[in-house]
Amino acid sequence: MKKSGVYPAWIACALLACASFAGMAAATAPAAAGGGSRVAALEAKIDALEQRLPPPELGHQMLELQIRHDRLWWSGEAGNWNLAYYMAGELGEALHGIEATNGDAPELQPEKLSVIMPAIMNPAIEGVQAALAKKDKAAFAQAYDHLSASCNACHALAGDEFLHIQRPKTPLLDNLRYAPAAPR
Repeated sequence: MKKSGVYPAWIACALLACASFAGMAAATAPAAAGGGSRVAALEAKIDALEQRLPPPELGHQMLELQIRHDRLWWSGEAGNWNLAYYMAGELGEALHGIEATNGDAPELQPEKLSVIMPAIMNPAIEGVQAALAKKDKAAFAQAYDHLSASCNACHALAGDEFLHIQRPKTPLLDNLRYAPAAPR
């Protein structure tokens, strides 16, 4: 079964439901009635369904990165270190999803996105996380700008210099409270 986050949530839930059904079938089918072969058949069907699923479109995955990047800025700017650290983790997970599903994308051929992206982006995300651990706004801003520059370096390698990532000027979405909760 694929890792969580690689496919949209509804597909992961459907696959999980199929796997749960297979587990229930194994638990309830009598051994003499060929319960093991029934489970194997269900697992084969799940594998076949996974093979038929196309990978997520790279542009959609990049939009998710852009949302995480935006929310990371606003939560760090507000001093909500827990939310900012969470967003940095979500950004990392989204990058891993791209590496797993579109690692061989044609954008960087003959190089592989699954090799180039972690080499460029992982140190930048680690820098953001280190700055967040210090709860230092100046260090965060510097690390965030380095993260943006890393995004731009990856875009340049792909020949897409026109995709220039920067600090946001207004929140992309305004339905998340960025200010930390008041102490109780």
